[in-house]
Amino acid sequence: MARDSLKGGSLHTEGAKTVGTIAREMEKELGRTPIEPEVFKKTHVRKKEDESNPDVWVEERVERTFNDFHKYVAENLDSSVQLTPELSTQIWKEKVSGLEGIGSSHQAEALDGVQIAAMSDQIAKLTTTLAESERKIVAEQESMSETVQQIKEQVINLARRPTTSAPDNTDDESDEDDYVDLTP
Repeated sequence: MARDSLKGGSLHTEGAKTVGTIAREMEKELGRTPIEPEVFKKTHVRKKEDESNPDVWVEERVERTFNDFHKYVAENLDSSVQLTPELSTQIWKEKVSGLEGIGSSHQAEALDGVQIAAMSDQIAKLTTTLAESERKIVAEQESMSETVQQIKEQVINLARRPTTSAPDNTDDESDEDDYVDLTP
């Protein structure tokens, strides 16, 4: 047996192989993708010397898990619905594997419906806040783009204007002609 632990997972019969490796081997053997309970049974039932012998599970707990899955399917799945690999995997994960990604099974057991609902509410609020922040950022970027465009237009207009400079007054005679004496 590959595991000699009383906490966490369970004992299994396939040695140092991953479940993925075992599933691929079964797929070649069966000619189709095996469903979760088939892989579970393969890894938790001892090899038989005679196929007519009853299954010998490595632990009572894993046999109960396997039977609980089949009982749930029998009681809750309409007879007109075919148990596809996808549906089997979904039910297996919901009913047997439990919650994933939240730490130890002790932590998962400590979560109740109220805590999960509170977490869901918090996730919804954070999602709303994130969406609002993203909208504000987009609006600010659009405003900045408009401002940059206006500045570009102003620079272009300034560049097009003729430069005004004082006229060159080197012609003295013309200045005298322009002088008008307004004394009475």
